[in-house]
Amino acid sequence: MALALSTLDLLVSAAFTLVVAAQWVVRRRPHQLLWSAALLVWTVAVAAETVAAWQGAWNPVTYRLYYACGALMVAAWLGAGSLHLTATARLARIYLLIIGALSLAGLAGVFSYPVDPSMLSRTDALGFVDVKVFPMMPVRLFVILANILGTLAFVGSALYSLWQLRAHGISGARAVGIGLIAIGGLIAASAHSLGVLGGPGLFRISELAAVAVIFSGYIVSSRRMPEAAPSTATT
Repeated sequence: MALALSTLDLLVSAAFTLVVAAQWVVRRRPHQLLWSAALLVWTVAVAAETVAAWQGAWNPVTYRLYYACGALMVAAWLGAGSLHLTATARLARIYLLIIGALSLAGLAGVFSYPVDPSMLSRTDALGFVDVKVFPMMPVRLFVILANILGTLAFVGSALYSLWQLRAHGISGARAVGIGLIAIGGLIAASAHSLGVLGGPGLFRISELAAVAVIFSGYIVSSRRMPEAAPSTATT
């Protein structure tokens, strides 16, 4: 069950990454580059998770990769891409500096703090580690802050875009797609917040649901339509 869920999550995440990266290659828009980077690190995290499921156990390497790429960076950098699409250039740059600093500090903690392999064997039914492997300082605090900021930026940008669409009298596929993106962001935030706090739960299912819903929303909102205001565009 764990391996099947992780493999499906890996396939969906890799496909999502390729779609956004291909759009960046053609259009060279900053938010697409940042989203591509965020989705790439998420794909690396899910790959580490898949290897752990295939091997039947986590090890310090796979767990560090999962924690650094998934728990720490993905939400923050998705938020950075969203702000480059909806916010002022100054606000987007300030946010980028903040989450860049949080990411560097968090990475230093994740890859320098000693991990007790015996703690990685304490997993729930789906193979998620259900203990606090890393301390609040200097690791989990940076993860919590990055996730809070990332969720506010990502979901907040989607909600702002919905408000802009409503103000311009635009509805249909784009509004539905952006709504799905917001819902997916909330699902992801809930999953990773639980993971950071060390509580048990069906994390792989929520992770898969989050990326599938966000991907669906992205595809729906990317459909060609009459030109809209830049702040409401998604791709």
